[in-house]
Amino acid sequence: MRNDESTPRHDAQPIHLLSRYTHVLLILTKNPNITMRELSIVLEVTERTALRTLNELERKGFISVDRRGRNNWYRVLFDAQSASRFENNCSTRDLIGMVIGHEHINQKHVEVI
Repeated sequence: MRNDESTPRHDAQPIHLLSRYTHVLLILTKNPNITMRELSIVLEVTERTALRTLNELERKGFISVDRRGRNNWYRVLFDAQSASRFENNCSTRDLIGMVIGHEHINQKHVEVI
């Protein structure tokens, strides 16, 4: 059977409209004490890739990490600004608010950079 443009392909890879960074920010907003293993399972990536993503978000000022023994508590820094020209003056709060609604942002985790 020939597959032309009018026939949807069910075996094609899905298109993710949001980046892995955004996925992580959304996950941490809802579950700030998620483990690396849990995060990698949700993201469907290796633990190494999940760790690399978290480290980059921390280095760029989008999250802070409170290390508590063997566990980490992640805080999304909602006033962090994107440097992308496509996301002009878009804060983390704006982005997360657009996806899950501003009323669902846990205010006790809000921190100004």
